[in-house]
Amino acid sequence: MSNILLVGKPNSGKSTLFNQLTGLNQKTGNYSGVTVAEKKGVFEHKNIIDIPGLQTLVTKSPEEVIARNTILNAKKELDSILFVANGMQMMDSLLLFSQVADLQLPTIVVINFSDEIKENKLLIDSHSLMNRLGCLVFFINSKNGDGLDALKKGISENRFIVPNSFCRSFYDVLNTENGTNTYATKLIKETNFSDWEKDYIKRKQLINSILTDTIEGKEVNVFLDYSNKVDRVLLHPFWGLIIFLFTLFLVFQSLFYVSSFPMDWIDSGVSNLTSFAESILPTSWFSSLICKAVIPGIGGVLIFIPQIFILFFLIGVLEQTGYLSRISFLSDRFLRKFGLSGHSVIPLVSGWACAIPAIMSARIIDNPKERLVVILASPLMTCSARLPVYTILISVLFPQNSSFAWAKGAILLGLYVLGTFATLLVSYLSNKYLKFACNTNWVLELPVFRRPDMKNIVLNVYQKTMSFVTEAGKIIIAISIVLWVLSYFSPNDAKFLKEKQEYTKSSYESVALEYSYLGYLGKSIEPVIKPLGYDWKIGIALLSSFAAREVFVGTISSIYSIGSDQDSSIVDRLKKELNSAGKPVFSFATATSLLIFYVFAMQCMSTFAVVKKETNSWKYAFYQFLFMLFAAYSFSYLSYQILV
Repeated sequence: MSNILLVGKPNSGKSTLFNQLTGLNQKTGNYSGVTVAEKKGVFEHKNIIDIPGLQTLVTKSPEEVIARNTILNAKKELDSILFVANGMQMMDSLLLFSQVADLQLPTIVVINFSDEIKENKLLIDSHSLMNRLGCLVFFINSKNGDGLDALKKGISENRFIVPNSFCRSFYDVLNTENGTNTYATKLIKETNFSDWEKDYIKRKQLINSILTDTIEGKEVNVFLDYSNKVDRVLLHPFWGLIIFLFTLFLVFQSLFYVSSFPMDWIDSGVSNLTSFAESILPTSWFSSLICKAVIPGIGGVLIFIPQIFILFFLIGVLEQTGYLSRISFLSDRFLRKFGLSGHSVIPLVSGWACAIPAIMSARIIDNPKERLVVILASPLMTCSARLPVYTILISVLFPQNSSFAWAKGAILLGLYVLGTFATLLVSYLSNKYLKFACNTNWVLELPVFRRPDMKNIVLNVYQKTMSFVTEAGKIIIAISIVLWVLSYFSPNDAKFLKEKQEYTKSSYESVALEYSYLGYLGKSIEPVIKPLGYDWKIGIALLSSFAAREVFVGTISSIYSIGSDQDSSIVDRLKKELNSAGKPVFSFATATSLLIFYVFAMQCMSTFAVVKKETNSWKYAFYQFLFMLFAAYSFSYLSYQILV
C-alpha cells in the first residue's frame, strides 16, 4: 500500500484528522530505539502515518529530527504528503509548508478550523490560494467532520500534486559540500543555523505576498482577544497558581475517588469469578493455577483500566481546551531546577494515584530525554497501592490507644513528601547523567481556547487503554503465574507439610507457604535482609509484594495465621508477634525500616511491564528496578541501624 504522511505543526489538529480518517484501523508504537510515539492507520487501502508535530525542518530537536527524517525518507520512497495547516495561523503554517514543498513530493493541503475562519470573518480565495501553492487545498473542521467527505474523496482519487517550490534554488546555492546540490543533504548536514536567516526572510516575504493576495480580513482577531482575556487570569502569578492547584486537585481526586467505584466493581467481579471457579473445579494444582494466578493476574490488569481511562480522558480535555499548555507554562519555572519542564507536571502528579497511568501519560512530553526521565522517576511518587502497607505499619507504630496516635497523619504526610523529594532528586540526577541527546530549549505555543472534541478524546483513551491491556497485560499475567509456581510447589511431600501443620498448630496454607519454593527463597535471603530488621517471614511478604505492593498485607496475614481481614486484628497480631529472642518482631525500628523500604522499592510488576513497553527496552526497566531496590535497601538499613 502507498504511504501518506500527515505533516503539520503542533496544535494544527493533525492528530484529530488522523483519527477521523483512520478510526479504529490504527496502531501505536515507538520509533525504533527511541521513546517517541509512532502512529499508523489505514484509509482506503492507504497507510496514513501521523508523524510528530514540528515547527521547522531545520531543527536539532530529537523529536522533530525524527519527523524530519521520516519526511526525507518519504522523498526516497515517493510517498505523498497530507499537510495540515492551522487556518487561524496561516503564516506559521505556510512557513513550514514552504520547506516541505521544496522537497517536491505529491501533496494535498488541508486548512483546518474552518468554523473559526468563518467566525472571524476571514475570506480566503481558495482558487487563488491553490494556484499560488500549486496543489489542491481543502477546508475542513476536524472536530465535527465538516469538509471531510471532499477530502476523503480527494485522497481516494489520489489527487496529490507536486506543489510549487519556494526557495529551493537558494538552498542549492548554499549547499556546496562535496560538490552536491541536494536540498535533503543540506537539511541533514547543516549545523550553522545563522545560514538560514536569509532564507527565512525570503520565505516570509513570499508567504506574506500569498496571504495578502488570497485572504481578506484580520487574522485571529476574535479568538486571540478572547484567549488573551482568559490568560490574564489563568497566567496570573497568584490567581493562576490557585486555579492550577485546584485543577490538579480535581484530577487527583478523580483518580482516587471516581475510579474507586469501577475498581471496586472489578475487584468484586474478580473475587466472584474466583469463588465460582473454585466451586466448579475439582481441588487440584490446575484449580489453584486458575484461581490464584490466572484470574488474579487478569484482575491485576483490568483493575487499572478505570484509572488509565479517567486520567487520559481528563488530560485529553485539558489538552484540547488549551489549558494543558497553561499548566505547563505555570509549572515550568519550578521544574526547570530539576531538569524537567512544565510538560512533566501532569504525569508526576498522577503518580500519586498510580505509576501505571503516570508513566503512560508521559507520552504528552515531546522531549524524549525528559519523557524518559519522568518514566524513570515517577514510580517514586507515593501511589495508592502503598497506602494499605503504610496504614498497617503506621498503626503498628502508633496504635489507637497510644499517646502518639495523633502523629499518624503527620507520618503519612511525611512519607508522601519523602516520595516527592526522591522523585525530584532522581529526575535531577537522571537528567544530568543520562547520555541522551535532547533539545535544551523548550518552545511552548499557547493555543487559543477551544471546545474539546469528545469523540476524538474517547477514541484516544480507548486506544491507550487497549495498548496497556494487550501489551503490558501479557507480562503481568506471566509474572503472576511464575509467582504462583514458586508459592504452590514445594520440595517436600504432603506428609511432611501435614506433620509440620500439626506440630506448629498453624493453618495448612501458612505451612505450605513457608515450605514452598517461595518460602525457602525467603529463608535463603534472611541473612541479606536481617540487617534491615526483617526475618524470613517478612522476607516472604517482601518477595510476594514484588507482584504488587498491596499483596504485603495479605501475605503477612497468611504467614502469621491471621484469620480476620480487619485492620485492627492485623495490627493487634503484629504488635504481639515475638521472635525467638522474645522481642517484638515489628519493633519501632523494623516498622520504620519497612516504611522506608516501601517508599523506594519498585514492587509492582505492572509498573515494570509498562516501563518496558513505554521505553521499548528491557534495559531501562531493569536499571530502574535495581536502582530503586538499592535505594530501598540502603535507606532501610540506615534507618534500622540508627533506631535499633
